[in-house]
Amino acid sequence: MRSADTAARTSTGTKAKRGPIAVTLVAFALLVLVIGLLVAQPALADVTGFDARPLPGSPNAELGYFKFDGDPGAAVDRVVVITNLSGSAKVVRLAPCDGLAGVFGGVTYSESDKDTLAVGSWIRLSTDTVEIPAGASVEVPFTVRVPSDVSSGLHLGGIAMWEPAAATTSGSSSGDGTGASVVITSVTRVVLTVLVNTPGPSAAVLTVGAVRPDVRSDGVYLLIPITNTGTGATKGQGTISIGSDGMQQTFDVGDMIPGSSTDYPVKWKADPKQGAYQTDVRLSYGKTGQVAQWSGPVTIGEAEVESPWAAPEASQQAAPGGQNWMLYGGWAFAGILVLAAGALGIHRLRGRHPVRTGPRQPLSHG
Repeated sequence: MRSADTAARTSTGTKAKRGPIAVTLVAFALLVLVIGLLVAQPALADVTGFDARPLPGSPNAELGYFKFDGDPGAAVDRVVVITNLSGSAKVVRLAPCDGLAGVFGGVTYSESDKDTLAVGSWIRLSTDTVEIPAGASVEVPFTVRVPSDVSSGLHLGGIAMWEPAAATTSGSSSGDGTGASVVITSVTRVVLTVLVNTPGPSAAVLTVGAVRPDVRSDGVYLLIPITNTGTGATKGQGTISIGSDGMQQTFDVGDMIPGSSTDYPVKWKADPKQGAYQTDVRLSYGKTGQVAQWSGPVTIGEAEVESPWAAPEASQQAAPGGQNWMLYGGWAFAGILVLAAGALGIHRLRGRHPVRTGPRQPLSHG
């Protein structure tokens, strides 16, 4: 993707042109998610100008995403159909990506310019770029090669699609005569889910790790490490409590896919006193009511009480609101905004650009 010369590297691979900047500024990235519950796909098509789905008539095509059983060592061929709904030709890029855990559970996807490490590495696209005339459709075959040593259960990846020419940029100068500038590059990325079931038992196993404090702009949060070490997906409901402080909060965990983990943030208070706080976490999940627990001290030290800075992501992470962001919508998109500045040139910033999906069908939770 080509964009303004001063833009930082984005998830689709644009590099910044180096230019003189007289002062040193702190380089940072800001990711703003635009989440769509894609029960109504036309709304998304209005944004992107193109539609993507499995080839009609292929197995499970009616689901709107790719789902199949794959034995270890098997190669499965499928076709994604991309339709240009606009009145002008489009050039669309494609890239495989891995399914990852979202902050509050649910699913995000890895960046398009990062090496894939899981299911994304199984996907071999026949091309990474297609040109689609106005009103036309293009078929893109791909193969999913399941590793011979794969574990049983559920495996999730996706195919990301975006239109490089649709990227937009904006920016501003510092106005102090130094020549420093901040440029925003925004691109919309669409992901079509690829879900592979391998034979054998499929059961989720959630674990809860040691809770730790995290200072943010609006107070101190408690980060609860949650990992799915099993072979199935599941969601859960939990409670975190600090008896000595009278604090007790419930939280909902969206569907956790196998092998995924997240540091679930729960806001505590703005001004905790120094000391060790006995903390208890109980997380119930699955149809049979399995329970994951952790108990131990959370230590608030001088750094947490007097920290002069706050993590910038605090104001960017939306509260879960009890919503179940899960993988079965197939479609998802995010507006990716990258802000960059630096000394004697623009720093190249690379961060995780998550994409979440909205549900079409619920999971069968283990």
